[in-house]
Amino acid sequence: MGIAASLMMIAAANGAPAAVPPGTVTVIVVPDGDEHAADAPAYAEAVDAVFNAANYLVLPATGPSRYRAHVAVDREARGLVGAPAPTKKADAAMANWGGGISIALPTAKQDLRALIVTRMTITLSDWRSGKTLWTGSAVTAQVGGTAANAPATVGGKLATALVARMPAALPEPLSVP
Repeated sequence: MGIAASLMMIAAANGAPAAVPPGTVTVIVVPDGDEHAADAPAYAEAVDAVFNAANYLVLPATGPSRYRAHVAVDREARGLVGAPAPTKKADAAMANWGGGISIALPTAKQDLRALIVTRMTITLSDWRSGKTLWTGSAVTAQVGGTAANAPATVGGKLATALVARMPAALPEPLSVP
C-alpha cells in the first residue's frame, strides 16, 4: 500500500477530510449561458494557474489524467452601484487649421454600474471512477466594466480561495472580497 493511500485511510478514520494528493488534472470550465461562453478560456487559464501553483500538473482536457476539475461559473447582475466616472487623459492635436489641447479637470462624478455577482464551483473527481473527491464554491461581487471584474481577475481570485481550502468540507460558499 502506498504512503498516500495510507494517509488517506488515516484521515478518513479520524473524521478529517481525505487529502487529495497532487497529480495530473484536467480543467473543464462551463460558463453560465451563451453570453459568457467567450469568457470560459480566461476562467480556465486562471484555474489552471492556481492548480499549477498548488503542485498539480494541468493537462489538456482532451486526454486522461488523475483528476478532473469541473468548474461551473455563474454571473448575475444584482442592482446598480455608484462607481467613479472615467476621466479623460490629457490630449493634444495639431492640424492644418491650428492646434488644440484638452485637459480633464478632477471630478467627483459617479456613474451607475451593474453589481456583478460571480459564483465559481469547483468539483474535483477521480478521472477513472468518476467519484467526487471534493467540491467547493466561492462567490464575489464586483462592479461591472472595471478591471476588478475581468474574467481572469475574478477567476483567479475565486479559484485561489477554493484550492487553498481543499480538501476541507465547505458547507456553504466562501465569500471572497
